Amino acid sequence: MRYRILAVLFATAAAAQAPDARERAAQAAAGLGRVLMELLGQEMARGGYEGAARACSESAQTVTEQYAREQGLEIRRVSLRARNPKDQPDEWEAAKLKAWEKAYKPGAPPAEELEIVEEAGRKYARYLKPIVVQPMCLGCHGPRDKISEAVRQVLDKRYPRDHATGYKAGDLRGAFSVTLRLGGK
Repeated sequence: MRYRILAVLFATAAAAQAPDARERAAQAAAGLGRVLMELLGQEMARGGYEGAARACSESAQTVTEQYAREQGLEIRRVSLRARNPKDQPDEWEAAKLKAWEKAYKPGAPPAEELEIVEEAGRKYARYLKPIVVQPMCLGCHGPRDKISEAVRQVLDKRYPRDHATGYKAGDLRGAFSVTLRLGGK
């Protein structure tokens, strides 16, 4: 009985943390989105889509990891059609992305999701925010035959197993995934 009471109290405490976790995760996802868009915008101004593709392959993962450390959480971009192998979704993320993809209607992106999960005996808030393809993304993520030869060469060299082309504006590209540990250390 005592363990059941503790479990109920812990679940109640985790639920109470959920609004704070949602806000923190949403802010982190939005912040990382701004940082990456700024990086790509600067590179596009310097070297067009070829420069952006090169910078993304050289810097985006490092910038994301640094941002996660600064925020004190886990954050990354995930996709069912990943360009970088590091962006492959885990089982939880893949299930959510598949459900989103199945129900997706262009112009009406899925709502962000927050779920409290237990993994390896610890409680976490898992959060996903959809990433929708914008027109500016098509220079690197559009139909392969519409991507410039210079950009295709960068992509082929840096991402030989690239699955992230063939999109059109408004398509669901993937998600920002944030994981926050709940409770003590």
